[in-house]
Amino acid sequence: MFLSKVELSNWRRFSKKSDEEPGLTVEFSKGLNVLVGENDSGKTAIIDAIKVSLGTNSSDSIWITEEDFSIGSKNLRIDLYFSGLSEKEEEYFFEWLTLPIESQSELHLCLEAEQYEDVNGKLRIKKLLKAGPSGAEVAIDEAVRYLLSITYLKPLRDAHTELSAGNKSRISQVIQGLKEFSGDNNPEKKAIVKQFQVAFDELQKKFDEPVLQKIKKATQEFFETNSNKQPSIGNKEMPFSEILKKLNLTFEEVGTGLGSSNLLFMALELILFDQDEVGLNLALVEEIEAHIHPQAQLRVIKFFEHESQNNDKDVQYIFTTHSPILAASLPLDSIIMIYEGSTYSMGSGKTKLDQDDYAFLERFLDATKSNLFFAKGVIMVEGDAENILLPTFAEVIGKPLYKYGVSIVNVGSLAIKRYSSIFLRSVNRQLMNFPVAILTDLDFKDYVLVDGKNEQELADKLSHKKEYFFDGIENTKVYISQPWTFEHSLLNSCLREGIEEAILAVNYTLLSHVDEKKKEWGDIEDGTERATATYKFMIDRKISKSIVAQKLAQYIKNNKAVLSSKIKEDPQLKYLIEMIDHVTQNGGDSFGV
Repeated sequence: MFLSKVELSNWRRFSKKSDEEPGLTVEFSKGLNVLVGENDSGKTAIIDAIKVSLGTNSSDSIWITEEDFSIGSKNLRIDLYFSGLSEKEEEYFFEWLTLPIESQSELHLCLEAEQYEDVNGKLRIKKLLKAGPSGAEVAIDEAVRYLLSITYLKPLRDAHTELSAGNKSRISQVIQGLKEFSGDNNPEKKAIVKQFQVAFDELQKKFDEPVLQKIKKATQEFFETNSNKQPSIGNKEMPFSEILKKLNLTFEEVGTGLGSSNLLFMALELILFDQDEVGLNLALVEEIEAHIHPQAQLRVIKFFEHESQNNDKDVQYIFTTHSPILAASLPLDSIIMIYEGSTYSMGSGKTKLDQDDYAFLERFLDATKSNLFFAKGVIMVEGDAENILLPTFAEVIGKPLYKYGVSIVNVGSLAIKRYSSIFLRSVNRQLMNFPVAILTDLDFKDYVLVDGKNEQELADKLSHKKEYFFDGIENTKVYISQPWTFEHSLLNSCLREGIEEAILAVNYTLLSHVDEKKKEWGDIEDGTERATATYKFMIDRKISKSIVAQKLAQYIKNNKAVLSSKIKEDPQLKYLIEMIDHVTQNGGDSFGV
């Protein structure tokens, strides 16, 4: 069995909707599920809702507090749905099952909590866990809940302490949760306690001569002769739980680092997993990348991916991550993105990506590009020049992209269609309306509008481009550099002086050559013709667009005060202003906790 759906009503930020529908619904698949999204999107809220409803198999103390209720609410509800039950699981949970006529059986649990004041006026919280078909749930006992408890790996911050001996020893808690040591009359537990006592008896003999005999000489003088009191170093009889608190877990090497300790901590937690034939084998892992270097992150995630695909195991993993490295290494089918209070699977059949697009992205979605899953908006570009210039451009006009949580993704001209549909939902699915801007050009090898000719060809090209990239579908907009390329539009704008200076600086070392070319271009009266001549010079000389972009970006920063208003008012740059406005429409920082 596996957890197939979670519904949250008045749980933290996810208030019940006005139509009484849950504030958030998350659908999970069997195997590997990874929650991604910007900070404060609700990843931890989902994990905690599952945890507080089902409990953990290491007996963590989990409480519902006043802060768990949505603002203004005194009641909350968490609904969990389980699918894929085996025959044995159906037999055991039969009285609580939902049995549809045409589909597989389903187990539904709900946790309800309410705030109230007791007779003394103190705020109290009562909760009730129930199971059964929706609207006909009945209370379940603890024995049922224990079969649904989960393995939980919290965000690691001090693994050394967690693995050390003491009252909060994690290895003590984990061992007590193993079925091999369950029950008060467990023979393994009794054998360990007995061996511990024998060890202390042997230890007592070692203390006889250096300690006890010396003490005895003094006590013989302290007491009357007829008292005959004999000192003894005894064994404090300790129960199994106390013995476990003396244990610590580490690698044999001296000076194990925090990253290695975190990996050891994960391995310890996972021995609780996949123990039983009947029940839930679910592991929740928060911020799996914490304190682990990138290569170790990849090894860990590949381990879990392999485990989730093992047909011999009935397992499920739900991760949260902030790591673009991990997001890039995961299959898209496992990624669930949280955006604007809703969740969206990136899996096949749920977006407008074609099947071969998925195969392509599995190979080429790298850490740089996968940051789109953690953004509030995305600009997709086809080259390095746009990637370099747009952040500077946005900052100069007063809309720094980083403050709005906007990512620029350079996907290359041949691959942009592969990425552009990832945030568009397939038919009959909840629309995502994620702001995406696609910056492209018309792909003409030469400038075609000479003396106003070929205007129809331009119009046809524009229409085709917009349709090809789904312009106007949900919140995707296509912005096209007209009538030729991105650099050509800059050369025909108020930035002409800066970009011409950059081109000449890259190509010439002698000032005389620079001045000569400046005069040649300056003699061209028509702005569009001058831009065309300059751009052709750039292409013919194979001048690096990236280096030109870097120099132009510096020019814009150095002249920010003068250029800011000019850029905003320049008709040649209007499309870039509109693009930045589009992706920053949600506003606000993305740096919440």
